[in-house]
Amino acid sequence: MNKKRLFLSLFTILNLFLFAQAPKDSYKIEIKIKGSTDSVIYLANYYGDKTYLADTAYSNGKGNYTFQKDEELQGGLYIAVDQQKHTLFEFLVSDSRNIKLETNKENYIANMKINGSDENQRFFDYLRFSGDLYKNVKPFNDKLRSLDKDSDSISFYRNKIQSINKEMMDYKENYMETYPNSFLSNFFGLIKDPAIPDTLISLADGSKDSSYPYRYYKAHYWDYVDLSDNKLIRTPIYHTKLDNFFEKAVGNNADTIIHYTDFLLNQMDETGDLYKFTLWHLTIKYDESKIMGHDAVLVYFSDNYFSKGKAAWLDETVVENILTEADKRRSTLIGQPAPNLIMLDTNLQAENLYEIPSDFTVMFFWDPSCGHCKDEIPKLVDFYNNYTDSLDVQVFAVCTDTNMKKMKKYIKKRNMNFINVNGPRAYTADYHDLYNIFSTPVMIVLDRDKTIIAKRLMSEQLPEFISNHIKYFQDNTKK
Repeated sequence: MNKKRLFLSLFTILNLFLFAQAPKDSYKIEIKIKGSTDSVIYLANYYGDKTYLADTAYSNGKGNYTFQKDEELQGGLYIAVDQQKHTLFEFLVSDSRNIKLETNKENYIANMKINGSDENQRFFDYLRFSGDLYKNVKPFNDKLRSLDKDSDSISFYRNKIQSINKEMMDYKENYMETYPNSFLSNFFGLIKDPAIPDTLISLADGSKDSSYPYRYYKAHYWDYVDLSDNKLIRTPIYHTKLDNFFEKAVGNNADTIIHYTDFLLNQMDETGDLYKFTLWHLTIKYDESKIMGHDAVLVYFSDNYFSKGKAAWLDETVVENILTEADKRRSTLIGQPAPNLIMLDTNLQAENLYEIPSDFTVMFFWDPSCGHCKDEIPKLVDFYNNYTDSLDVQVFAVCTDTNMKKMKKYIKKRNMNFINVNGPRAYTADYHDLYNIFSTPVMIVLDRDKTIIAKRLMSEQLPEFISNHIKYFQDNTKK
């Protein structure tokens, strides 16, 4: 059976973020669009990888629209949307909540006039500059795509494109130096990647450190971003930069994931939306991960954030569900000693997991009526027959069905010459709780000391994993 989802949907949680009580304030955004015939336009904002409706404004018949409320409008990048739900233009809510924007349908950006917001004036200057550069670079890109790969003209057009791209980079760099504390500078910082040094550093033995560019990239990934600025969550860039960081720079090691999660969250306002989104997004990401060892991330989040009141915006039931799920996974984290099982075998004799003398033990939880088990068991039998002696491995197979007759029949039919025990007939505590078993098949690998070294592998992966584990242990013993 499948594990029930214990968390509220992300949509529900985002609603808690977006509509939680905020300090009372007010805003007034007046938009005039010459030539517009729409009776209504909409104000929308980004939030993570989604967009949300923020307000609605009705026309007075002359293309004039006013968004106005006596409440706070959170800062960020906002979108004016027409009656057909098409984007008209984007603008910033940052230095002012009283803004006038006037343009026409011929070209919203080129003809935009701004009153009441210096940063929006600079933002539209940037958009116009960027648009001009795009017009300049497009013919070169089109020409480059049309050339044969051996053409002598390729380097010419690439140099032209690089020159124009450098103009754009220089424009942003200059802006960030001139207005270092502005929201737009921080937005540019989200887009900017660290410049990786061309020269590799030397190691003590004189060889070049080939991992240096990767480590530099990871260490300087957030150099140009002020993570205390909650406006970043209302941009279309932050969630992508966050995911890229964890997927491409941080990697899959649970301890490294935990380290960099702390690194980011410690720079954020614990009551702010950027913190809330980041913590919840990473919780969902690693709760749903199929990568071995990532359950340690959820346990860490539970112990260091959710159980310590650092997610006060969440419903108490959600927090309790997270704590409960983390506790279920706690006893079977990689590196932890496996909980002992003493169960009856097919002859009603007690078999003790901890008394298996092999270097490796594969625990296999299965059910005779499980379709995936029917596919996996022949592969496990093949592994056992081929590697039990060479790798010194034993299989401790736990049948989850209470019907002993059915279990014996299946074992005989499939030639399962393992240590076969019946899960419900046990002297130890319920294996469901001890090993968080709520679906089958599940495979867990133990070393000689009955420490968990892997889990949720498939039979085809066992020979390589165990061989690599042996090699790793031998190499480190030599050192």
